Amino acid sequence: MKIAIFTEVLSPNISGISTYAQILKKGLESRGHTVLIVTSSVHTDQAVVRRGILRCTGKKSRNRFGYECKDIHDEQVCKFMDKFKPDVVHILTDTKIGYMGIYIADRVRCPVVFSITDNYADRYANKNPFVWRIKTYFEKRRFCDMIDNAQVVTSTNKRAVHYLRTAGRKRKVLLTPVAADKKRFNYENSNSESVKKIRHKLGISRSATVAVFAGNLSLAKNLDYVINVFKRRLSFEDHIHFVIVGDGTETEYLKSLCARFHLNDRVHFAGQVAHSVMPEIFSACDIYLSSAEDGLLSMSFAEAMACGLPVLLREDKEKHVYDMFRDGVNGFAYKNEKELVKYLKTLSYFSREKRSRLKYIVRHSLKGLDLPYMAKCMEKVYANAQKAFNVHITIERGR
Repeated sequence: MKIAIFTEVLSPNISGISTYAQILKKGLESRGHTVLIVTSSVHTDQAVVRRGILRCTGKKSRNRFGYECKDIHDEQVCKFMDKFKPDVVHILTDTKIGYMGIYIADRVRCPVVFSITDNYADRYANKNPFVWRIKTYFEKRRFCDMIDNAQVVTSTNKRAVHYLRTAGRKRKVLLTPVAADKKRFNYENSNSESVKKIRHKLGISRSATVAVFAGNLSLAKNLDYVINVFKRRLSFEDHIHFVIVGDGTETEYLKSLCARFHLNDRVHFAGQVAHSVMPEIFSACDIYLSSAEDGLLSMSFAEAMACGLPVLLREDKEKHVYDMFRDGVNGFAYKNEKELVKYLKTLSYFSREKRSRLKYIVRHSLKGLDLPYMAKCMEKVYANAQKAFNVHITIERGR
């Protein structure tokens, strides 16, 4: 099967969507499929194809990624896709690249699968309610356009069903798993020298306990919550540090917040790093910390666990926790600041032997969630999309 995955964001940008696209490609290819990722880039003035990735011309944008596809009817992309002729178009972002995916699917006559990776209502914040409503209106319209043009809708979290309802759409959502590349993300592959170098570069002592977050630094990640916890409830004497990996629309705000609170000695910004470096970064840390309340997709979450890091998740209102997360086994769900501090301090008191045993438990709690299994689940999704598409074509011809 030939699959074209359309995503606005891709490596070197660190985000769950970017990682998901690349992991899915690798998993599908391991099962004999041909996969092409179509994305945009502001660093090219013409469409280029390299190693199964087609990068079309992009431009700066005020969306959550900071850029978007320049022309959904790009001639070079269209010519290449006519030759590639995908059996399925899989859209991961409802930005302009998503519209390009819909256009290409219509052009080559193939089904569309759309994966819900976030909530349209969480992408903007503005003190002016009118401005927020206007921007959210356009985000909702794009979201609905993807839903209405897809044969199958998927997500990694059942909370997506709620997002559909709030958008006024009643569609079945097929749940699919996320997985980490366990061969690359494995704490047993790390060495003390690389850990020492990373900690030294960030200005963190080897004896300190380090919590880490990796992903797109958007409003929905709610990282100012953690920064406020470090300001109000933790001191330098606790020897607990927080490393933030990635970039995004909230980067400057978060940095200014840390400067104002005098937290630069405990909260560290690693910036945008290559995905290939992430196994070493995770190995240099002790805990994966997330403060998002309404997240859907978190590939870094799975990768950190593959490296043996216990996770601290903020308990969401609907109790929609990830299938791979087991409270009290491979991490903890915290309800408030007090609980977060309690878990951070508890984990920081662990001896070296206890931390080593915990790493083993966390990594092995992901048993079965590997790339081939993830790809196998997506094969069923694509088969459903083809079936729905063929039924539609039959009905159209009957008319």
